[in-house]
Amino acid sequence: MKIAYMYATPDVIHDKVTAIRGDMAPVLNLIRETGYDGVELLVADPARIDRAELRRAVADSGLDLPAICTGEVYGQDKLSFADPAPEIRQQARDRMHAAMDLAAEYGAMVNIGRLRGRYVEGVARQQTEDWIAEAIRAALDRTPGVPILLEPVNHEYANCLMTTGAAVKFVRDLALDNLGLMLDAAHILIEGEDVAEACALAGDLFWHFHITDSDRLPVGDGMWDIAAIMAAVRASGFNRYTTVETFQIPDASHSIQASWQAWRASGA
Repeated sequence: MKIAYMYATPDVIHDKVTAIRGDMAPVLNLIRETGYDGVELLVADPARIDRAELRRAVADSGLDLPAICTGEVYGQDKLSFADPAPEIRQQARDRMHAAMDLAAEYGAMVNIGRLRGRYVEGVARQQTEDWIAEAIRAALDRTPGVPILLEPVNHEYANCLMTTGAAVKFVRDLALDNLGLMLDAAHILIEGEDVAEACALAGDLFWHFHITDSDRLPVGDGMWDIAAIMAAVRASGFNRYTTVETFQIPDASHSIQASWQAWRASGA
């Protein structure tokens, strides 16, 4: 199993994110020097990223780029596929298409977490789910070679597709090529699910994993049994990328080092 660390690209200006910040080249070099195999990008407006600078930084660091996380498209700019306003839904699709274009340059996947949106009063639940499905189909039709990862998101941040079971059903019902699942330890545990059961339920759709500790603390600094979590993930047969997604507490230097050490100690 390989491990990546989350990096917030310069278009992300939200005050508090679960990723390391800073100039591309030195940050990516730090990630590599610490021992990580890859970097995952946390983006808000991918069209604003300096592609040439990013390409140089990734190449010079020698890191893989396995995935692009779209969480701050919603977290920072409140755009989603299920917004009642059609112009907002279109802006969300445009951001997704830009993320897919970026991912295509690296053979990366793109996740859909909060970007999918929420059930809102006055809009039928089926309509909300249809809007989400339509946006996913449009993204895959436009860029069919880029895999999409639907992420179950817990009730503190979402109100639809919160559990592994709900996300699995949604993905299997769509039956689209290159649509799978990303599981996140925090969302699994906060929803009261068992990690081993969630991994088994996801089955062959389980393509990517996020690891953190309780309260999104650096891995190993919280109350969760990281070794048990990673043992359950390994036992499922998962052998793809795991990305560390934590708050940089008390700072990025500590978070990146502590998380690396705790992940290694877990036997992953």
